[in-house]
Amino acid sequence: MTPQFVDFNGDGITDIFTATFDGSPWVSLGSKEGFGKPEHVKDKEGARILLAQYWDYDAKKWTSVDHTGGAAPKAHCISAVACDWDADGDLDILLGDRDGYLYLNLNEGSAKEAKYSTTSSRLKAGEKDLYAGGKITNPVLTDWDKDGLTDIVVGTFEGKVLLFRNGGKKGEPKLEAPKTLLEKSTDAANSPLPEEGWYVEVADLNGDGHLDLLVGGYTRFKEEADPNVKRIFQDRSPYLWQYLQKAEATTTGGKNK
Repeated sequence: MTPQFVDFNGDGITDIFTATFDGSPWVSLGSKEGFGKPEHVKDKEGARILLAQYWDYDAKKWTSVDHTGGAAPKAHCISAVACDWDADGDLDILLGDRDGYLYLNLNEGSAKEAKYSTTSSRLKAGEKDLYAGGKITNPVLTDWDKDGLTDIVVGTFEGKVLLFRNGGKKGEPKLEAPKTLLEKSTDAANSPLPEEGWYVEVADLNGDGHLDLLVGGYTRFKEEADPNVKRIFQDRSPYLWQYLQKAEATTTGGKNK
């Protein structure tokens, strides 16, 4: 559910694009006067883009309309990223499912006249459907290994960061089986590491030329100032962690800020 600043309609002005827990992506188009009212992104037939379930605000209930071609009739979109997946000059949409899968909705039109598909298909990683674990939060598209191709880094609510490396070529992505970059501690009582609710961002945090991870999440760990009371449990609290990547392309433990 991370908002994205992107020129969504190809007019040269930055827009705001995001998904929400209602089950669909939204866009707030930018102009010289500012951002407009958020609207659902529509497919080429004028229906709101979704996977299979959405919250109907008018009826005040969950509604099922399968847009996955029968692949996942209960899929619920909670995140979305606009990107030029097939390198044809327009923006496509990746949709993150609450059950841990990623779906692709291709723009069959152009950058200025989008025609999004009426169905979204699951991405593959290796020979299997891309699966990142339950309650996927936010996919981040980045060139992690600096080979000129876009990889996917995913944080999940249950506590894990995965890398899906792109082993294909420009315009024809081919994701490989996942590699675990980070995972939660199995000893929560004695570890200040995040436990769940992992939202991840990728950036060179210390300017050394290597991509690092910024992770938002929850922990019940608390370190007291009293040296005789080192660690206690508390209600889960949100923190922000940084994980700096070494030159050997391995990650180091982070520290909450």
